[in-house]
Amino acid sequence: MLLLLGLLAGVPAPGRAAVQVGPRPTLVLTLVAGVADGAGLWTVPRQPFCPVYSSGSCAAPSDTLRLAREQSSSITIGAAVSYFPGPSVGIQAEMAYLGLPLRDACAVLNLSPSQPSRQLCANMQGASHSTGAISFAASALVRGASRGQLSPYLRGGVGLVTFDHSPIELVGVDSAANSYQVFIDDSPQRIAVSFIAGAGFTMALGSAYRFRLEARDAMTRFQRVTGASDASLVPPTGARFFHHFVLTMGLDVVLEQKRGRRY
Repeated sequence: MLLLLGLLAGVPAPGRAAVQVGPRPTLVLTLVAGVADGAGLWTVPRQPFCPVYSSGSCAAPSDTLRLAREQSSSITIGAAVSYFPGPSVGIQAEMAYLGLPLRDACAVLNLSPSQPSRQLCANMQGASHSTGAISFAASALVRGASRGQLSPYLRGGVGLVTFDHSPIELVGVDSAANSYQVFIDDSPQRIAVSFIAGAGFTMALGSAYRFRLEARDAMTRFQRVTGASDASLVPPTGARFFHHFVLTMGLDVVLEQKRGRRY
């Protein structure tokens, strides 16, 4: 009888089977790669252009150009560190290369343009310039099912974007490789503020790795040309926020985690 009671005491009651709860990542290193779409920066419908200057004044009839510049889509790669002091809310620091190359467009509008204007416009049409844009961002994270196989999350943050090519300055060359200044940026800025809103999920690949997929909207403030320039070649400018949709996937390396429990 005593032996039977001992065996029964070791058997879980019906409906009370033991449940294993997975670990909860608290410190995570993330490596990501993806794509970022572009945006049209500015368009000048009618820009007078003088092909020949002499003694500081135009020595030939001015031509009329239609000028435009856009940020092309590009790849992005980056790394981030996330820390979750609790089960749901955390913080993240990220550095990423965005690229965002500049692409120019040019069309001659007058019927009899000069030869330099035709050559310059043809060379500017489709010309691309690398900006080498790099972003630094700090974000707040809110995640669900922190111990689950699949954990969705929301992200919101602010950051800075640095770049090495002015979105205003515009230079063209003719067939003899002579340079013509079209727009001058008299107060170049190389840093822009950015706001980030995104959502994604992570999926466990084992105890120390997780797959990550994220979509975000990166809203970045860039300078832009707002009208035609005069003889000074310094155009009127302004600033506005541009939306860039970014889709990334990557690998989480779990550096620290709270161990799971059996209930």
